[in-house]
Amino acid sequence: MKKVLSIITESFYSKVERGVHSIDADTLINILAAHHFDILHFFSLIISQNTAGEPNYELINEISFAQNKKDLARLDEIKAELERRDEVDFNIKSRLQIAYAWVLHSNKLVSPEIKNKIKSKILHADWNRYAYHSLSQIVVLLDVDEAFELYQSAFKAFKRNQKFDTLSLQFICLASINFLNCCYHQNAEQKYIEPVIEFLRTLPVDPVIGFYQVLATYYETLFAQDLEKLKWITLVIKQSGYLSTIVDTLPEEIKNELKK
Repeated sequence: MKKVLSIITESFYSKVERGVHSIDADTLINILAAHHFDILHFFSLIISQNTAGEPNYELINEISFAQNKKDLARLDEIKAELERRDEVDFNIKSRLQIAYAWVLHSNKLVSPEIKNKIKSKILHADWNRYAYHSLSQIVVLLDVDEAFELYQSAFKAFKRNQKFDTLSLQFICLASINFLNCCYHQNAEQKYIEPVIEFLRTLPVDPVIGFYQVLATYYETLFAQDLEKLKWITLVIKQSGYLSTIVDTLPEEIKNELKK
């Protein structure tokens, strides 16, 4: 309670409890961060609820679920369903094409219109927690060299702001790990990889980004081609139930070991 009252007044808190006032997004995030709450998990629960204000919430969730499960067949079904509609919201079209890009590890199916609009948006964004999240999603649309320039800019902005809220930490980590995944699939040079891993190592110790640090170690070991070390890191990730986050990067030798 003391932490909450350090962010909002007791009078305001009382009115929130009685439904007189509501809390804006930034205040809510600050309260959650003060209690070291996993903010991504919190908002995932909110997003999964039925929201009358978002008519496409079910479709958006289905696209995200298919993307995370690498379910190309389901994405094809959704695409066919959208093609039967007279009009499709730009947000839905862009989400679907980005999902295809992540599953196929290619941006060839992304239309120039959507690619240019998305790139323009992130290029002109002020670096904040929302821009870090956007970068984590659209990095797959970019070539490694142009993505790296954006990451350097984002890292500098993040370091300048010494007030690391939990959500910003999680989003900048997610963006970094997604970039490393793209580096793997684009056979990127070490000059692009090493600065990202070094950046992740400079972040403060915080339980909410612990798994991202494990993934950073995984990619560092993967790029170093240390199969023995990679084997036990993979086993830890598998035992924790997160093998799906790295399965698209596993060397055949490790896949064979996992089958034993």
